[in-house]
Amino acid sequence: MGIRLTALVALLLLSGFFSGTETAYTSLSLAQIHSLRVHHGRRGRLVARMLDRPDRLLGTILIGNNLVNIAASALASAITIELFGRHALGIMTGVLTMIVLVFGEVTPKQIAISHNELVTLQTAPVIYSLSVVLRPVTWFIGLVSKLVTSLTGRTGRPAPTREGILHLVGHANALGVIENFKFRWVRNVFRFNELTVHAVMTHRTKVFSRSKDDRIRDALSAITAAGFSRVPVYDNDPERIVGVVLLKDILKHMKLKHDSWTLKQIMVEPIYVPETRTVDRMLQQFRKAGVNIAIVLDEYGGLSGIVTLEDVIEEVLGEIYDEHEPKEAPKVTRIGSSTYRIAGDTPLHELEDALTIELPKHERVQTLAGFLNAYTGRIPHTGEQIQTELGEFTIEEVTGTQVVTVRFTRHEQSAHDTGDRA
Repeated sequence: MGIRLTALVALLLLSGFFSGTETAYTSLSLAQIHSLRVHHGRRGRLVARMLDRPDRLLGTILIGNNLVNIAASALASAITIELFGRHALGIMTGVLTMIVLVFGEVTPKQIAISHNELVTLQTAPVIYSLSVVLRPVTWFIGLVSKLVTSLTGRTGRPAPTREGILHLVGHANALGVIENFKFRWVRNVFRFNELTVHAVMTHRTKVFSRSKDDRIRDALSAITAAGFSRVPVYDNDPERIVGVVLLKDILKHMKLKHDSWTLKQIMVEPIYVPETRTVDRMLQQFRKAGVNIAIVLDEYGGLSGIVTLEDVIEEVLGEIYDEHEPKEAPKVTRIGSSTYRIAGDTPLHELEDALTIELPKHERVQTLAGFLNAYTGRIPHTGEQIQTELGEFTIEEVTGTQVVTVRFTRHEQSAHDTGDRA
């Protein structure tokens, strides 16, 4: 009887071994597998090799797990009949099920999840040896499994999607595995091929420019006061940009006593891009052309604004300030439990990120002010309240034809569903 009880305990331990090993292997991430392959020698390479054939690996583990569970059940039944008779089989089945759940399933799997790399490294030789011994059985089971799977019309491992990757990165951020700023960087990089330069450019109404007929000595003081190192140059009309002048070129010619020259004589030819150009293509063009500024044109060839290399980089890293540049006030400021003050020129993607909401998309609309104009079909007036599915927008300030600030109060249900990251 003592040998039987010892064998039963051994079978329960083996059940826990197989259950924990299965969880350890299946919980490894791609990064962990790569780390094991590179940094853990022969055993690490063995783990990666077995994971290259997941059907064979899981088949081996599941066969072993089922064999020991069946053997444990049969042995426990024999012991119960010998000690208590057949009438106690029902009670013994319930007790054995509870023991297997606690010590053969739940506990080993929890340990394996916490120490999956260690578990896989220590068990790799045993599992590999078993896979060799059971290869004919796993081959047959794998063949049947593939035939059944093929009936569903889908074979092979699904390719990772953008949404899936962002979900994993977001989950890692929520768990504290990666910092919040790194999560924002990854999310912004994935947005690169969707954002257009129209969303990140400086609008033509805010562009600082000088006339091509300005003399160098006259332009220098204005340009240094504005704090720009590259300035668009126009011909008669500020919306007709014909060149770009560099502050270093102005200083060089001032040193050469050319202060009476005009900006036309030292300006460089600009590059023109449509406002529909994506940010990733704009970055490639900046690198190829070796310039840091481009003139953005609308569909009619008129000036839409300017975009700089800094504007593009800031879409990944966030706002970049030098020692002389004043920091801008936050675009979105929380002023109540579910109320926010928002600048009208806030890009929609920044607003959606800050409030974890999704606004209805309108063609050619990139900012909150543009969204409200499109939503109402006109320019809202100060004090106007605009009801949407997500909440209420109250226009706080309008300057001329531009919405400057807006107060947004989200609906309670929307706040509950989406949460708050502002």
